[in-house]
This record gives sequence, C-alpha cells and structure tokens, in this order.
Amino acid sequence: MASGWQSATSDPVTPFEAEAIIQDLKRFPLEAVGTAAWNKQHGHLERLNVQAHRQAKDATDEFIVDYLTSLDMIPTLVYSLVAIELWKEKVFPLVKEHVCQFSALRSYVPLYHEATLINLLECVMFHRTSVEAAGDSIIDLIDYCYRKLAYLCGTPNKELYTRYKDAKEAAERSDLQLIESQHLDTQFQVGMCALSVVRFLTDHRPVMPLSATTRLLDTSDFLLVLCPLLDKAPWVRKNAAGAVMKYDQQEWQIVDEEDFGKLPGLQVQVLLAIHNLVLDPECRARYQLTSFRKDTLLRIRRFLNEVVFDQVPPLANLLRTLEELSIQGQFNGGEDVRSTPFVVELIAEIHETLVQTYDGRYAEIAEEQKKSVFVQETQAELRGMCDLFALPDEVSTVCAYCRADATERCSRCKQEWYCSRECQVKHWKTHKPLCDVHCAQAAARQEPLIEDVTQCD
Repeated sequence: MASGWQSATSDPVTPFEAEAIIQDLKRFPLEAVGTAAWNKQHGHLERLNVQAHRQAKDATDEFIVDYLTSLDMIPTLVYSLVAIELWKEKVFPLVKEHVCQFSALRSYVPLYHEATLINLLECVMFHRTSVEAAGDSIIDLIDYCYRKLAYLCGTPNKELYTRYKDAKEAAERSDLQLIESQHLDTQFQVGMCALSVVRFLTDHRPVMPLSATTRLLDTSDFLLVLCPLLDKAPWVRKNAAGAVMKYDQQEWQIVDEEDFGKLPGLQVQVLLAIHNLVLDPECRARYQLTSFRKDTLLRIRRFLNEVVFDQVPPLANLLRTLEELSIQGQFNGGEDVRSTPFVVELIAEIHETLVQTYDGRYAEIAEEQKKSVFVQETQAELRGMCDLFALPDEVSTVCAYCRADATERCSRCKQEWYCSRECQVKHWKTHKPLCDVHCAQAAARQEPLIEDVTQCD
C-alpha cells in the first residue's frame, strides 16, 4: 500500500481503536462475501493495512502488528485470505457476468480484498514474533504462497497482467472484460506480495513448527519455484514505447537509465529467500539433492556477481555455497544436523476444512449471492463502499502512467493527472475503480460530472 494516502479508510487509527477493531475481526463464511458486514470488515482491514505500513515506513510504534500478534488474530487473517482465494476461484466465475452489470465497486471490493490481506500479512510476517504467533496456520500460509508462486512461475509473463495493443482495443472493452482484467491484475499484485511473505517466512523458519520445514523443502519445494522466477523476472517488462519498467510499491514504474544496474526489490526478495533456505544448516541436511534439484540451483549462479554483492553483500555467501555444491556434488555444513524419521505432518487445516465444507455447493452460493448480495446499489450503499477505499490526499502533478510532468487530467473525475491522452488510455484499467469512487462521491454531493471518460482536458 503506497504511503501518503488519506480518506475515511486511511485516517490514523489510534491504539484504542485498533485494539477494538482487531478484537472484533471475524471469520466469515463464503456466503457472506460482499455483504454489508463483510464489507465493513474489509474497510477495517484496509485501515489497519494502511496504518501498519505507515508505521513500518516511519519506524514508529507498530501497535497494529503488536495487537494482531498478542490478540491471536493472525490465524484469522490467514483464514480470511484462504477463504477469499477459494471464493475467487470457485464462486466468482459463476457471478462475474451478473456482477459486472452494477457499480465497479461492487465487484472490485471482493477482488481487491485478497490483495489487502496479503499486503497486511506482508507487513506482519516481517516480525519473528508474528510468525511464531501464527502457530499451525503457518502451514496454510505456506501452501497459499506456494500456489501463488506456482501461478507466477507457470504463467507466461504476458498473460500475468492486462496489456492492450492500442488505445482502440482498450476503449472497446466490455464490462465483463473490464472485471476480468481487474481480476487478472489483482492476481498479479497478490503474487508479488506473496514473494515478500515467502522471504520473511524463510527468515524466521527456526520458530515455525517442524513440519513447516518439510512443507518448504519437500511437500512444496519452494526452491524449485523461486529459482525459475529469477529467469522469468515477472517484475520487469517493457511498455509500448520500449521503456523498461519494474513493479515496485504495487505499481509499474519506468526505470531511469542510470538505475539499470540497480536490482529490482522483488528480485532481491527472491534471492534472499533462496539464500535463507540454502544456507540454513537444517535445511541443507533435510533437502534431498537430486540431479534436477542440483542443476536448478546451480543455474542461478549467473545472477550472482560483484554488482549484486555490492547491493546485497550476504549473497556472496550464497554463491560460495553453490560453487562448493558444483565441485563436491553435495552441501557442506549440514552434516551435524540429523533429520528424525518421526515427523508429524500437519495438514493445511483451514484450506482443507473450507474445501470439504463447500464441495459441491459453489453454484448454490453463487445463485444466492446473485439474489441477495450482488444487487442494485442504493445511493447510501454506494457512499458506504466509497469509504472502503484509501484515496490520495492530494493531486499529483506527474503522469499517473509514466511519471512524466503532467498538464492534463481525467475529465471525468478531475483527480488523476496525465501527460497525454495515450497515457490516460493505457492507465484506464488501473484508474477506473478509483475514478468510479470519485464520481460516486461527487454524485452523492450532487456535483455535475463530465461523462466522457476517455478524454483529457
């Protein structure tokens, strides 16, 4: 979540308010997704997320993380994350044609809910005490992250996010295509956050249950998805003009020529996660090296050089270990750690329970939500949903798409700035949900709006 955002959802949360909100967090069933109570909790989570990231950035008292840990609410966050993932996988495809007829907010809030949760957990899992407090739910979080990384690894980069050949193609999108592009883009955002969560989990592996190590190395074998991601580099792309862009701070940013040698933050996270697993003596002792696993690990040596070591010095130790592996054919330094044959294998209880509970019921849930949840909104409901978003507290005068100096702005909401009509059209898929929020708020105040959404002043 970008810093410096201010709205009803991102007003500073006091410690007393945070404690009350966190104590009241609930585990909603799949049927409740999109209801008023569920939307209210989403708004609370959005506020907690913004405040937690603000505290982490400013290095102030992180009472949001402290309360989530001390009040044992991290398992509830993991439950909510796995539940919305299952809803998006099983129920959303059955309701999307119905939902796209209504306000974009109606569909965008459930889609964005997963991103809010994983972004909050990204902040929480930075702390060792939080990983320890997660208890057995950490198995569900590990499995969740593996599914997201496998998706990133197995999907061609050009299919991970919405891209259009030209402005005409972007302007001709139907409502259904728009909601599908929102779904695709939030999935990519979630995957990028999952990379950071994995890095933090490997940082704190010793405090996790013993079976979590087995999960990381054998059941899910994270090394075999992390290493190929370095080759795919889904966090880097070129725009239509051929400029190099990197995904950082949850948005695509053009890389200046003088920064070409600087490692993208997400690449650093992947390298550090690999470093943690490979250099951990217990992991080395438990990881059964097959020829395929060894070859996969050795291929990442080309990403490790002096330029990288200048930016992330600990990675020099990773290269040294891989060179020893290349020469000796096995890891050194883990021989004194004995793996016991008696390991109690924990299951992903949250995911398994949800799957068993709702097996065969997804169509029934979809039909019921079409009738009672995803219905035409009243003005009061629209105003309530507007408050679920964190909106920028001031208008930027740089282009929202390419970050160049901007002199024009969206003629519909008058809030986002652009350097050209081309950039506005390219950014429309990202801007539309917030544009709808601004317009709904203006409509509630009975302010006139210009309806041409593809023109700049």
